[in-house]
Amino acid sequence: GDTHLKLLDLGAGNGWLSYRLSRLGHYPAAVDLLVNSMDGLGAASHYLPHLPTPFPRFRAELENLPFEDEQFDCAIFNASFHYSEDYQRTLREAMRCVRHHGTVIIADTAWYSSELAGKRMIAERKAAFHKRFGYAPQELPRQEFLTDDRLERLERQLGVKWETHTPFYGLRWALRPVMARLRKQREPSKFRIYTAKVSHDSPF
Repeated sequence: GDTHLKLLDLGAGNGWLSYRLSRLGHYPAAVDLLVNSMDGLGAASHYLPHLPTPFPRFRAELENLPFEDEQFDCAIFNASFHYSEDYQRTLREAMRCVRHHGTVIIADTAWYSSELAGKRMIAERKAAFHKRFGYAPQELPRQEFLTDDRLERLERQLGVKWETHTPFYGLRWALRPVMARLRKQREPSKFRIYTAKVSHDSPF
């Protein structure tokens, strides 16, 4: 296959993934809504002197990408898919930009076994924020997590089929669900990698 891929880094933050991909000889385009120099695209300026060719950076919403159809071999959501307000719209737009038989990757978005478990995580986080700062956090209309039902719904809506990849982060990490049950704590999140082939024959 191709050794040098055109990659779409969606929710790129400070651009570290695009930097690593560039160092490997690929051609990433970094997309994020934040452009500040702390954790937005502006921070990527630290990487650029170390590259023979700087990767392009685009300020855009995930649901409205400034690219023509089928420009990329692969679109990657690296710890960013859960910021989406509408998973179907976000994924549909990424697929539009990826060539026929290209790939979409979702990495580092929290998975829970049920909606209830995911909502418990959100409630716990809000309570911790309130305890620390004395007021409720700003409500953002984000999806926040994945479940099998949500992934299966996307398969039906967009005509894709997910492959699930489970990295091994060590025994301590693997035992988190068991320890949580023993301590009667909420279910911990799981972080997997989901990949799907893009077919432009699909009914979307």
